[in-house]
Amino acid sequence: MVRFSFFVLVCLGIIFGASSFCAPSTAAPTRGADSTGGDKLVKIDEQFVTGKVLTVTQPKLNSQLMQSTGMVSNQQLVHVEILEGSLKGSDVVITNEITDNPVFNINVKPGQEVVLSMVTEAGGKPEFNIADYHRAPVLCWLLVVFLVVFLIFGGKNGLKSLAGLVISVLLISFVLLPLSMAGVNPLLTAVFICLVATSSSMLLVAGFSKKATAAVLGTVGGVIIAGIAAQIVIVLAPLTGLSSEEAQILRGSVLNQPPTFYSGLLAAGMLIGALGVIMDVGISVASAVQEVAKTGNNLTAGQLYESGMNVGRDIMGTMTNTLILAYTGSALPLLLLAAQVPSIKLLNLDLVATEIASALSGSLGLVCTIPLTAIAAARLMATKETEAISGVD
Repeated sequence: MVRFSFFVLVCLGIIFGASSFCAPSTAAPTRGADSTGGDKLVKIDEQFVTGKVLTVTQPKLNSQLMQSTGMVSNQQLVHVEILEGSLKGSDVVITNEITDNPVFNINVKPGQEVVLSMVTEAGGKPEFNIADYHRAPVLCWLLVVFLVVFLIFGGKNGLKSLAGLVISVLLISFVLLPLSMAGVNPLLTAVFICLVATSSSMLLVAGFSKKATAAVLGTVGGVIIAGIAAQIVIVLAPLTGLSSEEAQILRGSVLNQPPTFYSGLLAAGMLIGALGVIMDVGISVASAVQEVAKTGNNLTAGQLYESGMNVGRDIMGTMTNTLILAYTGSALPLLLLAAQVPSIKLLNLDLVATEIASALSGSLGLVCTIPLTAIAAARLMATKETEAISGVD
């Protein structure tokens, strides 16, 4: 009963946090020109609210736009009920453009919820546009299903693992992002987050034990190696950290920082991207060494080290494969586009080189985590303290 109550509280807390992203937000005032040609401060208030589509008309060709620009665009009138904010319960009619480019289209139907952009100039009437689909409810339900399945099959350990996951998410949301927006070196912040996330996750899962200590030592060592490798590649390649469109937009409009900041942001992303798999390897090897130490009598540190390495070698390939495939899956559109480019040009593209460096530096840290964890676990759990690590029967 206590476990179920805690689960309900966790679900509600995460859903409440997710729903907060849908709360109305206000944009900063912008400058415009007055009738005399001078500058004046024009207060523009932009809020995002959810709405429910009531009716949709059939699209009609925008002949005026086609004659002036040659662009094919169909217009439809969408009758929407506002579900939140100061105008909750009121209805608005919005013109929705459907172009020949599906990237920018929002195809709506009656009963569907959407996100509305409500722009209001000082003393003026608000203007509405359909900004996007309202995806949060579907994501929240998927989250609830995941949590239920996770806790049913994970039991007590699953609950502890979930707590570790929440801590990692909170560290990224309330430490890494705010400090990065303030201009603090993101790489140093990411190293701190990796240390705290690793320690908290291992201690929650394994408690204050030799297994947790060995896993933390091995994971931290692997993360440090991955970070050093990533930083060396970023400096020598060199990689700018501005290969993605998001990073370019961030630098151009939101966060004007020197180039070194964005290379540090890239290295921070590499570290955090590899942290989960490295932690998994660390706790697996430490658990294996602990189980061997329990079943054997008077095992030396060398014997425990070999046992840990044997297990590590078995999972090394699959975990490296997991990390490589994770980066590959996220970059499939890039790979399809790159398939049309000559190989010498492909490998030297900033965007492609960044993905390769991320995957390889993370894999290097993962591989190095195995012997580091095996050494730490063998030293901590051996019954014959004086036996060397290299000592084997």
